[in-house]
Amino acid sequence: MASEIFHNPDLHSFFNPRSIAVVGASADPIKPGGKIIELLRHCKFPGQIFPVNPGRKEIQGLACYGNLAEIKLPVDLVVIALAAKEVPAAVRSCAALGLHNIVVISAGFAELGAEGAALQAELKELVQRYGLNLLGPNCIGFVNALLPAAASFSLAVDSDELRRGPAAFVAQSGGLGVLALYLADLEHLGVSYMINTGNEAGLDFSSIISFLVREPAVKVIGGYLEGVVNGDRLRRSFREAAEAGKPVVLLKAGDSREAVEAISSHTGALAGSREAYQAVFRQEGVLPVSTMTEMISLLKAFASGRLPAGNRVGVFALSGGMGVLTADLCSAAGLQLARFEDKTEAELRRLLPSIANVRNPLDATAAMVSNLDGIEASLEVILADPGVDLLVFATAFWRQYGARAALMLERIISGTEKPVILIWPGCNEETRLALLEKGLYFYREVREGIAAAASLWRYASFLNSRAQPVQAREDEKIVLSPQVKAALALPHEKMELTEVESKQILKAWGLPVPRGAVVEKVDEAVETARVIGYPVVLKVVSRAISHKTEAGGVALGLTDEAQLRSAWYGMLKRLREREPAVIPDGFLVEEMLPVQTELLIGVRFDDVFGPLLVVSPGGILVELFQDKSIRPAPVSPGQALEMAGELKSAPLLQGYRGAGPVDLKQLAEIISSFSHLAWELRHQFKEMEINPLIVGRDGSITAADALFIRCCRDNQRPSPIPCSR
Repeated sequence: MASEIFHNPDLHSFFNPRSIAVVGASADPIKPGGKIIELLRHCKFPGQIFPVNPGRKEIQGLACYGNLAEIKLPVDLVVIALAAKEVPAAVRSCAALGLHNIVVISAGFAELGAEGAALQAELKELVQRYGLNLLGPNCIGFVNALLPAAASFSLAVDSDELRRGPAAFVAQSGGLGVLALYLADLEHLGVSYMINTGNEAGLDFSSIISFLVREPAVKVIGGYLEGVVNGDRLRRSFREAAEAGKPVVLLKAGDSREAVEAISSHTGALAGSREAYQAVFRQEGVLPVSTMTEMISLLKAFASGRLPAGNRVGVFALSGGMGVLTADLCSAAGLQLARFEDKTEAELRRLLPSIANVRNPLDATAAMVSNLDGIEASLEVILADPGVDLLVFATAFWRQYGARAALMLERIISGTEKPVILIWPGCNEETRLALLEKGLYFYREVREGIAAAASLWRYASFLNSRAQPVQAREDEKIVLSPQVKAALALPHEKMELTEVESKQILKAWGLPVPRGAVVEKVDEAVETARVIGYPVVLKVVSRAISHKTEAGGVALGLTDEAQLRSAWYGMLKRLREREPAVIPDGFLVEEMLPVQTELLIGVRFDDVFGPLLVVSPGGILVELFQDKSIRPAPVSPGQALEMAGELKSAPLLQGYRGAGPVDLKQLAEIISSFSHLAWELRHQFKEMEINPLIVGRDGSITAADALFIRCCRDNQRPSPIPCSR
């Protein structure tokens, strides 16, 4: 699409125009073309405003122009507020005059069906042909509180002026963009930019993230995202934000499980659309939220630009209950209560009443509520302790000092580089306003405050451990066997490779598979078992059967010839009953592996983000327990180790109840190697799975079963994004 081609990260002149022309301007402030002019004047836009309307000489006290060509002064930005069918012609006029910065607020495009989609396609073609920076269509525009400018027809804030501040917000929904501004204003949180991308015929969500990363006034970026077409672009914008140390906080919607079509493998069931975005967010350090209230909470937390050096929290409470509750929530959120140095505790005993608990969480008791100087000195002592990475000040009701308390807290916070979280459920209005006017944000709920503190630590930890993107291996190429090549040449309805064909690919890549052979007769099975040694496994081979266990096509732990023959005939009988239309391609006889632990490692190819790697417990219950870790592939061995450690079942890998520990280095290498294989074959297969990957009691790690599902389109397609179903 055009917005993928004309990605221009240098958009400063677009969002900081010195002059704005409004095409479709109106004297009626109820109409969008009139509201834009009214809001520009209301927010005291310092540049020139040029209304354009061929039927008027003057609009809202401003000289009006019949068309853009009549404006003889420079125009930095054009805002178009016309009927949808008139927009392409207006955009052509802009291009002819060399005006490349355009906002199209008009609706009636792809959101309304085929006719609107054709108009939007025309806009995209113009964007591509002329290299335009176009925001919209079907958007409310943008607000720049730094300039200030409201190139929008919708604005809702209680304050008289736009608040300048460190947060920025980008939204694919205009309504939620305005809501973000309103909620932030209630908290006196300045939002430097609010940008609504609308239908994204030109500039898209990723472009705006990249722009905001480059804006010096922006310290934290919030956003509302429904979906993107180019996942690689989105990931690059997230990496740019991480490199600049600017957190991205996103509310993601529009990916319910009901909207995802059924997928054949366990991997597909584990990694849907929601999981794809979550995996990318985790890999790139994006902080997900589920409500707009939670969004504002984190924007407040990151507004100071301070991050903790560690997760050790010092808690100062004016109530024992508040301290205990705070401590419990810290533990649940992954924060550790700091252990105060002896020197710190001694100084606190000197400052606080004898009944106070000077250990963490510190309970200063109600006896201190009237001792403002003592509270200030105690907070300074705690912040000076090198074992404290961030401070939580928690109080319930503390009304004695109002604005003086705010001044004291301002001195404390300005005197330290450590983050300070204020939790004050009973804060009165006088103190609330005094705090907010000084840029001191606080939380009325303990859980909300601790969640904000934990987010600070999670982001700091991500920055500290952030790995460079894993590059695909250029020195390895998979050599497909003649059997696999023949399978890939089959008609498209033959989507799945057999287990044998799938394992041939794994073996060619250097991944361990069991010893065995495919046979057609029971006597051949007996001879194969004699060669490889008992016990053995017997499995049906058929591309028509994805899950052999359910079909009765697996027999395990066969210890001698009699058991093998019995299993052979029993399997034939079950297959005739359960799968009467299936004619097996043969039967696989393999060594029976000594099982300690079973894992699943699989890859599903997401239309947006490409291959997604899944690691979970293996076997037949993988979907039931939903114990999984997902990342975009390929991954490094270190990232693979992280994934294994995230599983709830991770203790099984450490040696549980007397079992020997798994060779985690070997396991990580296998997972990483498989992820690189998936990347190498991303144009041939849409799903790839090893289930189970058996960790043996002897320390061996082997791919006991595998499933590869082909793409349904031309295997040689040029697109870097894998095909969908």
